Amino acid sequence: MTIPFGKVVIKILGARDTLICDITTSDPYCLISTKDSKTFKTEVIYKTLNPVWKDEEFVFDVIENSQIISILMYDEDKFSKDDFMGLVRINIDEYKTKGQRDIWIPLEGKNPNKKAKKRGDIHIQLCYYSFTSLTNYLIKNNHSLIIKLSKQLISDDFGKAIMYYFSNCSESGKELIDIVRDLASIEIEQTNDAKVLFRTDSLSTKVIVSIFKTIGFGYLKEALCPLIMSMIKNDINLEVDPSKGGITEAEVEQNAIQLSFFCSSFITAIKASLADQLPIEIRQICQIINQLVEKKYPNDNIKSVGGFFFLRFVNPAIFSPEALGLISVAPNSNVRRTLTLVSKILQNISNQVTFSSGKEEYLSSFNNFISSRFDDFKIILQEVSSFNDNNNNNNELQLFKNLKIDSNLLMKYTDTIITLISEKKQNLIDNDDNQFNDEILSRYQLILSQQKQEPKILIEKSKK
Repeated sequence: MTIPFGKVVIKILGARDTLICDITTSDPYCLISTKDSKTFKTEVIYKTLNPVWKDEEFVFDVIENSQIISILMYDEDKFSKDDFMGLVRINIDEYKTKGQRDIWIPLEGKNPNKKAKKRGDIHIQLCYYSFTSLTNYLIKNNHSLIIKLSKQLISDDFGKAIMYYFSNCSESGKELIDIVRDLASIEIEQTNDAKVLFRTDSLSTKVIVSIFKTIGFGYLKEALCPLIMSMIKNDINLEVDPSKGGITEAEVEQNAIQLSFFCSSFITAIKASLADQLPIEIRQICQIINQLVEKKYPNDNIKSVGGFFFLRFVNPAIFSPEALGLISVAPNSNVRRTLTLVSKILQNISNQVTFSSGKEEYLSSFNNFISSRFDDFKIILQEVSSFNDNNNNNNELQLFKNLKIDSNLLMKYTDTIITLISEKKQNLIDNDDNQFNDEILSRYQLILSQQKQEPKILIEKSKK
């Protein structure tokens, strides 16, 4: 991990010999925060210079070196501005290797250059818990732990968290490529029918789809949105199902001609955009899928690439562009229906199959068109799967730069991974690494404690 990861637990226990703010006594409370956190408030202890607090435990994310926790003490005043009593600033680096510490720290003024006034001492307990070892557990033995968990943890949240975690735990993005390869390998190994390969929800599909949608957002917007917006603007309604009613045979024939034209337009837009706009990360993942599938199903490798590239990436953007944030306003029902028909036809071309009699027999009139575009799609999918290994070192340095996120978000996704693993109790029962189990559960308790402190968020009475 390239950044220090962890959480710190601080208990505010009490204080002694604090300032007198109300004739002979004070009503002290504390505010505690870090640079990027919310500010939390302790209970007010009335009429004392030696307050004792109970159940004032706070958990903070530690996401950078030399992170400072600030504790400010105030005297509550019911009718005017609360009086400042003192503060302490704690550099977490000084305590990372010291375990739990029970310490008294002198309270200081806001201006350290002024002559020191005796403000008393604050009593705290402090303990730092590192999260950096999580990476080692998750990557060791070819990600065996994640592979073991993959059957229980099939969710969009876990897939997205894995994507961000592994794209940020190395500069090159190599770890994310490695886990994609390992997860895909296991799914291929455990699938006995090439026709259903990557067609059901699995952790590998969740991770890969998350990558495609995030990395490929700009590509989809540039390649598809001009055509989609034109169809919306012109209210393109090309129904070809006679059973829908209110449509003549002549209109069906005319609509079919225009629908074929729009399908061709999408194919042209996709082909034209591949060379300059398709992200290199998508190419590399498609190449991995192509190569892995070819070893077991040599006649279905290109179809498997199409299963990701079209079924899970391009087609959802065509029939529901607003769901991916590509456009701000959803298409009306007429345009939606046309876009849905386009996506159905494109998917069959990708699958290299024509429509047969049955539920969508009305689309069988497009079979000649579909068959005529098989070679076009093979070229597209071969292009999608091309990745130049000769420049692999340079390419790795560029991988997943669009997935780089700030440390606060990265900690959020780390918490998601720990939480989802912990909530599936069987995951830990089945895992024979007791050290990992203990560490995951202890970190999970910190996350729960962090959630429980939300009611203590400061609601300011007045600006301090």
